[in-house]
Amino acid sequence: MGGATNRFSHPLEPQLVRVNKNLYISRGDPQYFNKVIRYADKTSPEAHFRMGERAREQGNLPRALFHYQEVMKTYPSPFYSDANRAVHELAKREENDLAGVRQELEAATGSKFNKFLRTFLYALIVINLVLLVVLLSGAGNKQTASAAENGKPSSYESHASQPQERSSFSPEAASLRPEEFSGVKPDERPYLLRLSPGTGNARAEAILREEMELLIGRNPQKSRVIYVIRLTGQDALPGMDGQAVPVKDPAEVKGAFAAAEYAPTLRKTAEITYLDEGAPRAQVLTRIGAQLIRTALGAYAADHGGKFPASLDELVRDYPGNYLSFVPREAVTGSIRVSPSYDGGGGWVYRPASGDAGSALTPNLPGASLAGILLPASAAAQANVPFEPVRVTVSKREHRLLLTAGGAVLEARAGIGRPESPTPDGTFAVQERVIAPAGRTPSVYGAAALGLGAIAVHGTADAASVGAGRSLGCIRVGDADMQALFALVPKGSAVRIAEASPAAGGLSASEAGPASGAGSAADAASVSGGAGVSAVAGGLDLAAAAEALRPPGAPAVRERAPEGTVFHWLG
Repeated sequence: MGGATNRFSHPLEPQLVRVNKNLYISRGDPQYFNKVIRYADKTSPEAHFRMGERAREQGNLPRALFHYQEVMKTYPSPFYSDANRAVHELAKREENDLAGVRQELEAATGSKFNKFLRTFLYALIVINLVLLVVLLSGAGNKQTASAAENGKPSSYESHASQPQERSSFSPEAASLRPEEFSGVKPDERPYLLRLSPGTGNARAEAILREEMELLIGRNPQKSRVIYVIRLTGQDALPGMDGQAVPVKDPAEVKGAFAAAEYAPTLRKTAEITYLDEGAPRAQVLTRIGAQLIRTALGAYAADHGGKFPASLDELVRDYPGNYLSFVPREAVTGSIRVSPSYDGGGGWVYRPASGDAGSALTPNLPGASLAGILLPASAAAQANVPFEPVRVTVSKREHRLLLTAGGAVLEARAGIGRPESPTPDGTFAVQERVIAPAGRTPSVYGAAALGLGAIAVHGTADAASVGAGRSLGCIRVGDADMQALFALVPKGSAVRIAEASPAAGGLSASEAGPASGAGSAADAASVSGGAGVSAVAGGLDLAAAAEALRPPGAPAVRERAPEGTVFHWLG
């Protein structure tokens, strides 16, 4: 009859979802999403989100919070932003409920409110808020044992997946200054572990763990830091196993290649981090990432009545809402996690209710607010990076484009207008960010463009025009540099075009503002030995910076203009 066919399909068949060979789930089943999690996909964002919504409607807020947090473990997903918003709403509701209980009790008892009950109520509010923060930060997901119970941590966290000689990860800093020992007791100083030259990283980690466990066993409530160095020359002793001793002079820790940190007030595990040459680079990238997000937040607020978005994800939308191409990862820990408050777990702290972009977004660096241990100056600076908006400066005389962000200056060659159609001087704002914009002539604007109004900074396939005066007034950059520049320049960034750079370094202190002129450059130079802002970038160029800040699995957004849109910049 021409082959077998299914002549009699069951009316419920379209509603069935096949889980395995002999198991189907009906979409009409009230427990459909629960069964998806149980039998099909334990991490399904949609299933967890729907279960969270159901639990919320039923008043089971702890269950709802659990499912929303499960949704946020998968990034990107269509339900990530909604789950993030729901978590914040539950936190706000919890705070309001606690405040309401307090007001009702005070109203009921009046001036005779018992002092003991008042103290008990305050303690209850604090405990609930602390528990809520722990839930939001996901601290409960780490399988660790309390150091206070057995006198030592059960596991170690390392910023490198495997021991490696050179890592791009760094803790607070790799250097200490002598004045930091002023008034510090010997037992509160960091420790130094000296190893023989041939000690590999795997062996070094084992020794470091043993020494940290011994220190924690003496006092599980005290914070500890151990730096590790390999001895060279006459200082090296054959067969040396190493023993951690208090640091006497800050110069002793110079050249440390790894460090372990135990902070019981923040976490119950000791962290092992590899320092090496990656420390300055990671710190600079973190500062750049912070300023990218802050600049985008400022532009978003200017377009939305002064209000910041509820979630950083709202900065990454299809054109023309693409304030950013992605939310940069925090480079010291490599995390893209966003927390409502500081916990030292890496990533960013975002407070949308803050009054300014600098306060709304800060790095969530580990150890940035520890007390009782020596805190490197650069850690405090990293945790409180002054707000310096991202800016682009174009020197027509030098045919040079400079991107200034977080105290670093990244450079590209630039083409400018012809003598009969010169590029105008002035300060402009990036109004549009477009990938492969269409013009009257095909590919005239290259791989990407930053629209400034009548002119644009755009790519070009004509390599000969880069570094020359051949355009009709626009700024031309090679396509490869333009793609990296596009990723690093948020919507709303300032672009200044002048005949010459204000200073040899690209920006003067007065032009760059207090952050780059005083704080950023000074901090950066202190890490790199005073080599200056450009040197502290560790050899970074536009492409390297863009690649290092782009998180893995960043959500794909459409940054092309709708089909049929033609741009009319000067070219």
